[in-house]
Amino acid sequence: MRFTAIHDDQGNIAALVVSPPDSPPAQLQTQPGQRMTEVEAQEVTLDLTGPRLNEDLSNLMQNHQVEVQSEQGALKRKPG
Repeated sequence: MRFTAIHDDQGNIAALVVSPPDSPPAQLQTQPGQRMTEVEAQEVTLDLTGPRLNEDLSNLMQNHQVEVQSEQGALKRKPG
């Protein structure tokens, strides 16, 4: 799966798009103070055709953030 996140400088996710790995990169609009990063999420599995996809993505956004210090974007679990 390909994950593209819109996030702030602390890695807090404002929007998250998931697409098949062979699809072209997402083209998303960012607001001032936001960045777009394609992120690795190897431990995350989602059913792209399942009825709970939106709920699963929302939970992922609430419980993870983008690791902004890494060379390549990665999702990490929020502390707490």
